[in-house]
Amino acid sequence: MRFAKSGVAINALIAVFYLTLLPFVSHGFSMIRIGLSEDAALQSYLFTDEARVGNAAMMLHIFGGTLLVALVPLQLIRALRQRFNRFHRALGAVLIALALITGLSGMTYIPLRGTIGGPVMSAAFFLYGLCLFASALMLARMARIGNREGHWAWGLRLFWLALGSWLYRVHYTLWYLLTGGVGSEPDFSGPFDLVQNFAFFVPYLLAVQLWIIRKRSAHQGVLATIP
Repeated sequence: MRFAKSGVAINALIAVFYLTLLPFVSHGFSMIRIGLSEDAALQSYLFTDEARVGNAAMMLHIFGGTLLVALVPLQLIRALRQRFNRFHRALGAVLIALALITGLSGMTYIPLRGTIGGPVMSAAFFLYGLCLFASALMLARMARIGNREGHWAWGLRLFWLALGSWLYRVHYTLWYLLTGGVGSEPDFSGPFDLVQNFAFFVPYLLAVQLWIIRKRSAHQGVLATIP
């Protein structure tokens, strides 16, 4: 009964999540369209004339990140894991590939172009990309060697990292709704901006790690699907 109620709650949260996702996905594909246009540099600071490698890296980052956010919650749906296990595994492989692409392309772009927020944002975002890339590699390794506990733990880490770009925007949306944007500047140099450089992924990783430590001894492989 407890697991049934938990499943209903998770499914309800996923449904609410997808209701909020449309603007995020729309924005992502709009940025890709801009990146493919001839005057991309005039439409967005993310792109520069004649910087083909940097522009391509950014478009891959946006494309991979948008799909990653849109698909990763499906892994939480218990019915899909239990009744359509092949789909669950195939989707897992796709998500790992998307995480690797998103992380690597972001880590390629930052040294070439930097970020609008300067060195602190660049360092934070590079660290985020590194965490995303490393988590995807570790999850793939755990799946390959059949380590259930490792698969479960790294799957949780990757899940929250995969939501990072969405969480970043949710934080800003809520902050502006509550305060009107106190401590935030157009060049992302305000105190809120500086904290937000890390707040969209570090606290979640710490919370996940505490959860893993707490649940490790009692874990029964609910999320793991490796035989």
